[in-house]
Amino acid sequence: MKQGGIDWLLIDGYSLLHRDPTCKALLARDLGLARQLLVRRVEGIAACWATRVTVVFDGRGRGGAGTDEPLQTPLEIYFAPTQLTADTVIERWVCAALQPDRIMVITSDHAEIQTIMAAGANYMDCDDFLARAPRHGVTRPSKRDSGPQLGDFFPLNPAK
Repeated sequence: MKQGGIDWLLIDGYSLLHRDPTCKALLARDLGLARQLLVRRVEGIAACWATRVTVVFDGRGRGGAGTDEPLQTPLEIYFAPTQLTADTVIERWVCAALQPDRIMVITSDHAEIQTIMAAGANYMDCDDFLARAPRHGVTRPSKRDSGPQLGDFFPLNPAK
């Protein structure tokens, strides 16, 4: 458990992307690069918040690749299946959690906030989260690993 009793940080990827001015500007030109930049920003802060961090994007059919389960890496990237939105996936995970009070959801979607609060989870507005994130989307190299970072391999073309 990390900061404030939070075990799992769930991030509504596109909600956060649309609140970040740099990512939002890049979005019109290159969706993949905008997502990659967002992931790099999240990498720079999320690990101090929780032991598990998942960024959820709308998925297949909307510019992403879906998977059946979240990836099991320090920072998980999950694309919602075609028939679901990222909001729905996040809400379902929170409602199914044994300890929803140990989950923090990062979103600016008011309907999603109401649902996750009713289930007992915590939330933080995207603007508040971004105020704590490193600037320019670049994380400092870590002494533990000077090799490639997750953001370097974030799929620009998930179909490959």
